[in-house]
Amino acid sequence: MLKAAYLAGAFALLAGCDTAQQAVDDAARVTAKATVEKVLTAHLPETVPAKLVTPYSSCIIDNASANELFKLSRASITGVEPSTIGLVTDIIQRRATTTCIAKASTGLLAS
Repeated sequence: MLKAAYLAGAFALLAGCDTAQQAVDDAARVTAKATVEKVLTAHLPETVPAKLVTPYSSCIIDNASANELFKLSRASITGVEPSTIGLVTDIIQRRATTTCIAKASTGLLAS
């Protein structure tokens, strides 16, 4: 019986860790997305409608690794540098990102 109580307590602690980790991940995604939107706003051609910045940034964030999200999130505090722009450019060029952007563009431009 005592063993079951310890196991239940351990699972509760692990669940709490997962919740805390999810909160940190969510915060990193929000700040990383702000950085990406700043980069896109400054560097997208003027022919790209402003309403596509958010869908594009969502695609970029969804296809970034945890390490890349950390770097983008950090840039929201330290400022956008050439390496930040390069990172965004690298993520945009991935097949999954370009597919996501194409779908987002088609849906928004049709409306």
